[in-house]
Amino acid sequence: MAYDKSVPFSFLKDGVFYFERRIPRDVQHHYDTQKIAYSLRTRSATVAASRARRAADQLDEYWYHLRIK
Repeated sequence: MAYDKSVPFSFLKDGVFYFERRIPRDVQHHYDTQKIAYSLRTRSATVAASRARRAADQLDEYWYHLRIK
């Protein structure tokens, strides 16, 4: 597993990019794990960066809604 600094919130495994993000402590009680990780289904750094940014933005928005409830 190699972390790629050019693609935020990702690591490289067997040539495929994966998204990985730690779950903040204040919303961790909604989850069974401490981090979220899944395949971005691409070997392209450009595509991976776009997908990782979109996934991070969606998580931030979701966590914001969890916090205000």
